[in-house]
Amino acid sequence: MKIILFLVSTFSIAQDKKIDFDPNQLIDPEPKWPIISSPLNTENLLINNNELDSTQIIIEGFRVQLLATKEASKAEQLQKKLLDNLNQNIYIVYEAPNYKVRIGDFIDRRKAENLRKEMIKEGYTSAWIIRTRIKPKVE
Repeated sequence: MKIILFLVSTFSIAQDKKIDFDPNQLIDPEPKWPIISSPLNTENLLINNNELDSTQIIIEGFRVQLLATKEASKAEQLQKKLLDNLNQNIYIVYEAPNYKVRIGDFIDRRKAENLRKEMIKEGYTSAWIIRTRIKPKVE
């Protein structure tokens, strides 16, 4: 019986206390939204005379992959060796847990295939073509 009286008195006291809250007066800080950059959004890629800066465009294309290793030093050694011999862009891409050495920025798969055959003749028998995002060459 005492418990019921206690609960009723507590409930009645709680009901007497009124909180005025107006959600229209609530001021929340503006969230810091991330900057979203998209290769499809060309608004930020305009340079002088409203020309499109094609060096900033990323498209689907092909590269030749020569090596996938867990050791970054092996990938870097191969990259240095290839830089002396090839007139192509050479990339080291890290996709856990491997470092991958990839060559070129080809829009045409046939050109990538020609490079793959050339690299096989050079002794890279596991060279293969991958489809990936590339930066097209400005000619």
